[in-house]
This record gives sequence, C-alpha cells and structure tokens, in this order.
Amino acid sequence: MRLIRIISAFVLISVILLFASCTPAEKEETVTGVQFPVTVMNDIVIEDMYSYSGEFPEDGSFAEKENVVALKVRNESEKPLQFLRIYVTTDLKEMVFEISTLPSGMAVNVFEKSGQSLSKNEKITDIKGYARADFENQIGLMRETFEIDVHDKIINIKNISGADIDSDIYLYYKKKDKDGNYFGGITFRTKADGLKAGELKQLPASHFDLSDSEVIFIDYADN
Repeated sequence: MRLIRIISAFVLISVILLFASCTPAEKEETVTGVQFPVTVMNDIVIEDMYSYSGEFPEDGSFAEKENVVALKVRNESEKPLQFLRIYVTTDLKEMVFEISTLPSGMAVNVFEKSGQSLSKNEKITDIKGYARADFENQIGLMRETFEIDVHDKIINIKNISGADIDSDIYLYYKKKDKDGNYFGGITFRTKADGLKAGELKQLPASHFDLSDSEVIFIDYADN
C-alpha cells in the first residue's frame, strides 16, 4: 500500500475569535467577526465557518440536522491529505472536525463530527490541527491498470493491466456539492477481492450517485 508520512508534530494556532451570529440553513452566511482565512499546520486553510442545516454526511446516515457548525477547508499543500483532525474550542465546549482524502488544491465542507451547534454569544478561543497524515505519492485512478464505469450505487472496475491482481483493490469516493467542493470530511470505499487479467467486477457503492459523487483514487498492494 502507499506509504504515508505521519506528521507527529502537534501544531497549535491559537486565535481569539468572536462568534457573533449566523443564519441557520444559509451556507453563504459566515460567522460575523471572524477573520478568515485561518491557516493550521502551515498549509491547510480554513476559508470559512458557517451554520448548516440539511443532510448530515459525517456518520454516513445523511439524516437531516439543523444548525450544525461547518468549516470550508482547502488543502494548499503540494501533497494530497490523507487525514486531519481540526479542534475548535469555545468558552463552553470543544468541537471536532475530521477530514479524510483531500487532494492538493481542493476544498471540502466538513461538519462537526457529532453535529454540534454554536450559540449566539459563544466565543471561540482556539483552532488547532492534529494527527495529520499526507500521502507520500499523488493519488489517482490508475488508468493504465484499471478501467472504471460508474452508476448510481454501483461502480464497475476492470483489470486492463494484462496481469492478474490477487490482492484486495479498494476504490475511494466522496460526495460533492453544487459548487464542486467535497461534501463531508468522510470518504467512502468499496472493494474488489482481486481481479484476473481482463476481468470485470461490479462493486456495491451505496453512497455513490452520479449527480454528486466522485471516485478519488484506487489503491491495492502490489503482488
């Protein structure tokens, strides 16, 4: 499998921010008084913070929730991000945002892990990044090895390499919003139990929809 570099250094960027107001269910309304962008861990940029009402992706349920705190985060590093946890601390509580699989240059709208909200006068005291892991190499669809064909709830994968692949093959995909940003820090995956040369398999992908999903990368252990 691809090696990852774990950045073990804990980088803390403390910012004293005031959460003044936000309008529920309106993504475009930002938190008044907060100076964005805020950068954590050198090259991960929090572009915005807002209150969100709608389908909640982070636990895979897509249940309706109201007034969930959300961050718009962009990866400005040269390497794809494999994982990052962001802590936002207020004078009343701590909130957690987890991001997996964010390619270089791309942005994600990530929602507080447990669906927490902020009250009108709650003050943010700290924002920090932790437990970062980067992919060492660029990620992609391995087009010289695989051919994929996507459908609602199904992804077809064919081995076009000319050689058998005996190891498990994983396809990772994410949801996207109408602006082309990733929707939710969560990354979904489906698996093929190996593929003979020329073989095609149909894989279940319960969260994949043609209208709002994208296969991000394919990975497997070399034989």
